[in-house]
Amino acid sequence: MRNIIVSFILFTFFLGGEACEAKGKKPEPKPLPEISLGSDKAPVTMINYSSLTCHHCANFHTVVLPQIDKNYIKLGKVRIIFRDYPGDQISIQAHLLAWCKGEMKYLDFMKIFFASQDKWLTEKDPVKALKKVALNNGLTEKQIEGCLKNQELLDKILQVRLDGQKKYKITATPTIIINAKIYPRTLDFEEFKGIVDPLLESSVKKVSLKKGKKS
Repeated sequence: MRNIIVSFILFTFFLGGEACEAKGKKPEPKPLPEISLGSDKAPVTMINYSSLTCHHCANFHTVVLPQIDKNYIKLGKVRIIFRDYPGDQISIQAHLLAWCKGEMKYLDFMKIFFASQDKWLTEKDPVKALKKVALNNGLTEKQIEGCLKNQELLDKILQVRLDGQKKYKITATPTIIINAKIYPRTLDFEEFKGIVDPLLESSVKKVSLKKGKKS
């Protein structure tokens, strides 16, 4: 209980955006590693801020993202960066568990938690149900409890949230940024296609012009 109370206080403190101003504040922890899919040389970069208790985020990750992956990411056209933006105490604990096995397993756990969101989130005790999902997918009870009490990891996750809030004025999830343009809502595949295809066409034209000048 004490850990939950402390975490909640820290969460609201970060929401206020004043943590960085506190006199004598301990040095900020090293940031979380950037998690992405796709080539660094892709002409389109997309940043996705999501919360594991957000229903629209779950739909995007389970329905839309596989289509984007097949038609854009695997073809080298789009790179997507994933960032945590927990919106409540339950989602904070879900994001902590997603990082439990480090960056190599982060996307696997995000996929698992989003795919089963309608089951664990609707339980009387969502956190208990979430722990069960984690147990069934390779985490031990010791690892789970250790991650949920990991203050350094919590600070890093909340810092990602705070940075996104400050830089992109995020107020809800999902928030999607495509080549620096902000979309404060979910996108279905056709909407995504309508935004990205013109950017790709423009990129091809620029490359052609550069080649023409060199020749």
